[in-house]
Amino acid sequence: MGMIEKIIDWIDERAHIKDIYRTQMVEYKVPKNLTFPYVFGVLALVTFAIQIISGIVLLLYYKPSIADAFDSATYTIMGEIPFGWLFRHIHATGANFFMAIVYLHMFTGIYYNAYKRPRELVWIVGWLIYFVMILTALSGYLLPWGQLSYWGFIVTTEIPGSLGDAPILRDFFKAIAETIVLWMKGGYVVTDVTLGRVFGSHVLIYPLILLALVGIHLYLVRAAGISNPEGIEYDKKKNPDKFVPFHPYMTLKEGAYVMWYLAIFFFFVFFHIGHFLPADNFEPANPLKTPPHIAPEWYLLGFYEVFRSIPSKFWGFVAFNALLIFLLILPLLDWSPLKSARRRPLFFIAFVIFMFSSMVLTILGVMEPTPTNAKLGLTFAALVFGFFLSLPVISFIEYGWYKAKGGEQQ
Repeated sequence: MGMIEKIIDWIDERAHIKDIYRTQMVEYKVPKNLTFPYVFGVLALVTFAIQIISGIVLLLYYKPSIADAFDSATYTIMGEIPFGWLFRHIHATGANFFMAIVYLHMFTGIYYNAYKRPRELVWIVGWLIYFVMILTALSGYLLPWGQLSYWGFIVTTEIPGSLGDAPILRDFFKAIAETIVLWMKGGYVVTDVTLGRVFGSHVLIYPLILLALVGIHLYLVRAAGISNPEGIEYDKKKNPDKFVPFHPYMTLKEGAYVMWYLAIFFFFVFFHIGHFLPADNFEPANPLKTPPHIAPEWYLLGFYEVFRSIPSKFWGFVAFNALLIFLLILPLLDWSPLKSARRRPLFFIAFVIFMFSSMVLTILGVMEPTPTNAKLGLTFAALVFGFFLSLPVISFIEYGWYKAKGGEQQ
């Protein structure tokens, strides 16, 4: 035991691990009234780690070629490698849970206005994480080389081609659209070049970018501090009673939530994997046989419904990209001095409409594209846009309230 302690002291003398632990865990203070939704950030980090570990195992046995991809994913990994099926189940489940947790984390941030000063950079980097996650999910969806994977990728690559329907400068936009589609496919048809490029992006480029962005995001959260659900920025020195040490109070609390989360996660891994590995995708990709129903994964259905509900493909493409941009510039749209939906009744109403409309668009995304569903999609897409466009108006009204009350602390 003495030798182990000497080794620990030797390492600590050079790495200062105890000092880092003390300053970042024990002495770091967080608001004592943090609610359950604040745990979604930790759950996202846990799921990201699960994806990295399970992905490394799958990487060892997957063959990124059209001739071997399906067999390596379906027969080699699932049937021949010890516990290979388990790691694929974990990876498939984790991909869906990761997106779900990130969405909940984003909606929590919007509800509590965690994108406002001094946390604008936290939001922007978080948006970049979300965007790279979408690219990672889209690239990973092709790798099993099943029917749904192949045709889902084909539909995804054809969406930028909608730029060719531009009402003005059509030749210019058409050239841009063709360039994007060629770059995504690696040619005019999907070949080994396409699969190799997608594989390299999925297992190397995107994970490295995500690791860097997650590290920056965590640093910025620590630098700016965790937002208070009440929407009031308390000074740690003047109001010490409003804060508690991150450890042990938050670590024990979040640790309990993580245990419950993992229990639910592995329940789906073992008993309901059919939700994440659909039977249709266990049929090899066939470019000559189009499945009757092609739709994106659930986490993109809302954007997809916005795209297809607008009669013009060009404006549909512009619309769903505009939604992404509105999410990015949210700190600029909402400049109200008030924070948290708890203290903003107008914002709360707009937020509820936004959430409900987003869920309806997701449901409509898997339904038949009938004229009635198209009108519903257009209506709820307008409500989603209305949320972002209403924020400057709500901010102006709330600024008047703020000044009328003498600019009380918010």
